[in-house]
Amino acid sequence: MNEQDWSLCACPNPACAAYSQRGAPTLRPHGWSSKAQGIRCLRCSACGTDFSARHGTPLFRSTLPPEKAALVGRHLAEGCGLRATARLCGVSLNTVLRFAKRAGDHAQEFHEQQVQHVPISQVQADEAWAFVGNKRQKL
Repeated sequence: MNEQDWSLCACPNPACAAYSQRGAPTLRPHGWSSKAQGIRCLRCSACGTDFSARHGTPLFRSTLPPEKAALVGRHLAEGCGLRATARLCGVSLNTVLRFAKRAGDHAQEFHEQQVQHVPISQVQADEAWAFVGNKRQKL
């Protein structure tokens, strides 16, 4: 996201008329959260709320560069262990744990918002039944 592109940002204030409207014309740059990393602070001119351009993302309140966060995410998505990911990416284990928690929470929230009213026509419980059936036979 370049300095003038706020199309992915939205006002986080639920009382605001522009709440959750991505790319609303009410967003204006308002200082820096971290000028060295290019993290902008924004202000909603409708309600006056100040917030980081990273608000609502797994990188919020993190100093991890986006490139390194993407690398950590790719390793975790491939099934790489937490300690191995930390070694391969050159970050601490605590950084990987914190990012995995934030990214997982963000993904769950996104999933719950997007996947709604899905009609279920069939449920298959074959594997669960096979597990229960095997347990009963051993008893």
